[in-house]
Amino acid sequence: MNPEPVHSRRRRARTCPGPLFAGALCWALFAAPASSQGFGFAARAGTTGVGPEAFFRAGSVVFRGSYGLLPIKIAATRYFDIDGVERATIELPSNWFTVGADLTLGGVFRIGAGVLHKPGDFKATVTFKSDSVTLGGLSYGPADVTALEGGYSSRATAPFVLVGFGTRAPAGFGVSIDLGVAFAGDAALSLSAQGRAAVIDTDEFREALDREQKRVEDRAGKYLKYWPVANVRLRFGFG
Repeated sequence: MNPEPVHSRRRRARTCPGPLFAGALCWALFAAPASSQGFGFAARAGTTGVGPEAFFRAGSVVFRGSYGLLPIKIAATRYFDIDGVERATIELPSNWFTVGADLTLGGVFRIGAGVLHKPGDFKATVTFKSDSVTLGGLSYGPADVTALEGGYSSRATAPFVLVGFGTRAPAGFGVSIDLGVAFAGDAALSLSAQGRAAVIDTDEFREALDREQKRVEDRAGKYLKYWPVANVRLRFGFG
């Protein structure tokens, strides 16, 4: 039998290009014997929601896809430090999807990367006390401005990296933990006001609200730039 041509071997070597992590994934996948492959399902809860996950294992590599529901509101009054604020909340996007891959390194430890997708934005709601409200350096009466609504818009899809820890057995029941971060980018704030139309529809008020919006965006938007990835997973694997 003739040996494989050199140019053919080179083309095959280039099927796993890229950085070290991608190369290690490719090597582990193609080097894995059929007996070390398997699949399974998991229930997962954390900062990317609560919901199901499916995974496929090939040797040291595990490919994952998940859906998470996260109907949560967080208190954000301290970020909206506007005179007269009674309560401010940020509502998280309800639906979260992730696709990624893990590489096991020495038993229970692994590293991973993937993509997170959230179809919606972070919604903001601000209500005021029954006294004067100060926006952009201008004061308004309690009936003039009753509430602010809006949201932080950021990239719907963001890459993430993580480290994980879990039980050693690939089949049967197991527990694992993910700790990482998603890079969502800058979040832009958009606000609209509720209140007396004769006040909130004026150019003066719009300019004052724009100034306040920019100030709050600089203060709170940076906390949404990096989204934490922290999940606990109960899985059951086959194979």
